[in-house]
Amino acid sequence: MHENWNTKQVRMDLEQLRLESELDPNAPKMLPLIDDDNSNNNNNNNNNNDNDIDTAFDYVRYCLDNRKENKAMTLLRFHMWFDGYAKNRLETPVYSDVAIQIQKWRCDQDIKLYVFSNGWSEATRRFMMKTNHGDLNLLIDGYFDTSLGQLNDPDTFRKMLQRINEKPENVMFLTKSPEEGRAAESIGLTVVLVLTHRRNIERLDDDGRRMARVRSFNELEFE
Repeated sequence: MHENWNTKQVRMDLEQLRLESELDPNAPKMLPLIDDDNSNNNNNNNNNNDNDIDTAFDYVRYCLDNRKENKAMTLLRFHMWFDGYAKNRLETPVYSDVAIQIQKWRCDQDIKLYVFSNGWSEATRRFMMKTNHGDLNLLIDGYFDTSLGQLNDPDTFRKMLQRINEKPENVMFLTKSPEEGRAAESIGLTVVLVLTHRRNIERLDDDGRRMARVRSFNELEFE
């Protein structure tokens, strides 16, 4: 935050955080931002900046400790991630079986690949750009997010099929969520649960246990 203090984006993010803090009677309050351009005293500027940052940190810690989510926190989180990726300070860890298999499916078998995220599709693109296996965006044909609808709603998958111009019987949906799987199954998609941890398998209900499942992308074969 010190490094990017004078950028327009950081100051916009901080102002949104301040407004959110005012709406919560229990939250620590943030100080109104001081415009550095309107002051000629560098020492005062530095002190003001430190105070502003300290109160911002107090509010962010409060939100994290109390699991408070709001738009300002979401945007700050994304912008911090984007800055880290842009400066090569962050790298997305991707399982080797995922990276190897999606390259095989896309390049060797000409299978189109799409990512459907519960988050923001632009964030997913950024995450896939800087991975421990390189830029995986090169293998992805398209991204979808909840602007299309929730993943537990069959209509969301109908909209997706229209976008990619495919019949349901030609599409496989990989997910770790039985609820999402049921929604996809209900309109005719093939569903495979990808559950890498045994504890997730043990938590499955009877309906989830009947679904096809794998623990690794290496177990998936396409003719």
